[in-house]
Amino acid sequence: YKVWRKSRAIVREVIWEIRVKSVTHDKMVRLMVGRDLTELFPKSTAIPGEEVLRVADLSLADRQRPGRFLVQNVSFAVHRGEVVGLFGLMGAGRTELLQSLFGLHPQATTGKVFVGGQQVQINSPAAAIAAGLALAPEDRKQEGLVLPLSVAANVSLSSLKKTESWGLLSSAKELQLAGGYATRLRLKTPSLRQLVRNLSGGNQQKVVLSKWLATNPRVLLLDEPTRGIDINSKREIYALINELAQGGLGIVMVSSELPEILAISDRIVVLSQGRKTAELTHSEANEERILKAALPTGKAIA
Repeated sequence: YKVWRKSRAIVREVIWEIRVKSVTHDKMVRLMVGRDLTELFPKSTAIPGEEVLRVADLSLADRQRPGRFLVQNVSFAVHRGEVVGLFGLMGAGRTELLQSLFGLHPQATTGKVFVGGQQVQINSPAAAIAAGLALAPEDRKQEGLVLPLSVAANVSLSSLKKTESWGLLSSAKELQLAGGYATRLRLKTPSLRQLVRNLSGGNQQKVVLSKWLATNPRVLLLDEPTRGIDINSKREIYALINELAQGGLGIVMVSSELPEILAISDRIVVLSQGRKTAELTHSEANEERILKAALPTGKAIA
């Protein structure tokens, strides 16, 4: 089995040749990235500030099955500078919970949401953005980006007022806005006018994050932010999440990868069949406790 990695001297080089039987996940990552797996998750110790988000008894009715719920009576809080991981098996209601918070299912959602201690009514994405929430969706190509548009156009989509001039979009302001985030997030693109469909998965995700950071959110909701991107891009996304939390942003992150959720989260909320079955601090959490709570037999915690 040959492992390839980019080289400064040439486009690619073979850095190792190894028998398949002796390959492990950690060894493969170390060879591809050029560093130890422990360095993949750059996590600083969190010092949580004041509460920025509180969710109380949030429920989302299942429209296809009357009387059933996709999310039922879920409550949790997020503080400034804190990453709250959201974990559950397939069908646990992770994505549906974030979508409900972002106002995508207003007719089927009940419960209370508080931002900065004030109750807010979120009945649309526009209301969520106004309240200080931002959602980077799981499917970036279908829901997070407009692929035929440029990088600059995509970055400005959620904050068009910043790029207006006399009621018309200003190309110069659009490029200026996108340029600032391209530098901050180390976006790799030949031009800000490049069509976003031509970027790699990791750089497309950076465009999605740039678009939402441009709204100056108080809480960033991330649904599988590293799905479908290469190892080096994952590390850059982890570093960015850590940086944003250190800057005071409250972050809720969904991930189906246990090592990822354990490494990046300050607290972990576990869902099973739409209910919260556990809430663990970073020091309390381990794979066994999380998986036990995630299994459908787990009992909901009030």
